[in-house]
Amino acid sequence: MDEHLSRILSVLSDGSVPPAAQDVEAVTKRYDFFYLPAVLALRHGAGSMDAGLRQRLIEQIAMNCPDLRMGFMLTDVAYEEWAHFYPACRAEVNTSDAISKFLETYGRYDPREEALLERLIFNPAPDYSSMLAREEESDLPTVADAATADNPQDALINSFILKHKDDESQLLPREQPRHGDAHAARGKEEPVAAEEHHAPSHAASPAYDSSLSESLAKIYIRQKRYDKAFEIIHTLSLNNPKKSAYFADQLRFLRKLMLNREAANNSK
Repeated sequence: MDEHLSRILSVLSDGSVPPAAQDVEAVTKRYDFFYLPAVLALRHGAGSMDAGLRQRLIEQIAMNCPDLRMGFMLTDVAYEEWAHFYPACRAEVNTSDAISKFLETYGRYDPREEALLERLIFNPAPDYSSMLAREEESDLPTVADAATADNPQDALINSFILKHKDDESQLLPREQPRHGDAHAARGKEEPVAAEEHHAPSHAASPAYDSSLSESLAKIYIRQKRYDKAFEIIHTLSLNNPKKSAYFADQLRFLRKLMLNREAANNSK
């Protein structure tokens, strides 16, 4: 029989004599399921024992003792050591927590952010607006094209476009004229209006009022009803294929706002 085990067994028969620390350490390493030597060692010399050895003995008792309450009573170890036996568990961050943290950090209402968001949605970059305006003007036929067209149907279409180009709803944002410029522009338009007054009136064909719809979309955005604004701008994009690139950025912003709103509602 192992001499360390023999001395441990002789101590167990008495119970009043503490076992030697080297015997306890040797036996517990060889027979890790045999926790009685650890109980005796902690009962008699827990205060003067090495901290590393004491922790290993506590772990051995916790792993093998069928009743931890009884093991605590037998060893008479301070309760704090048993309470902190297991390392603290780190809380795992799930997707819902990450979304909630993001919305708490960046989801506060800020009038400046609302104004910036509205400008990004409804006002493209100046260079982009100018490019679209130039493309639109370059696509329009000239008076010479209408007069020299070989096909009578082409001449009729060109004349119709030239006549009604000023009545078309412009989707690109325009700079509002100043007060003085408004009077000057009104003075220039009055003769044209007088001439048109005597012209025969034509029945207005039903058309999709883009300016009104875009204004309604702005109202929906201020009310945070992004899904309604998305539907309106998506309809504008479908009704104006040439301006679909202009509306693409708006739809992209609104889709992101809708996803953020849905995530915020799901996290509640």
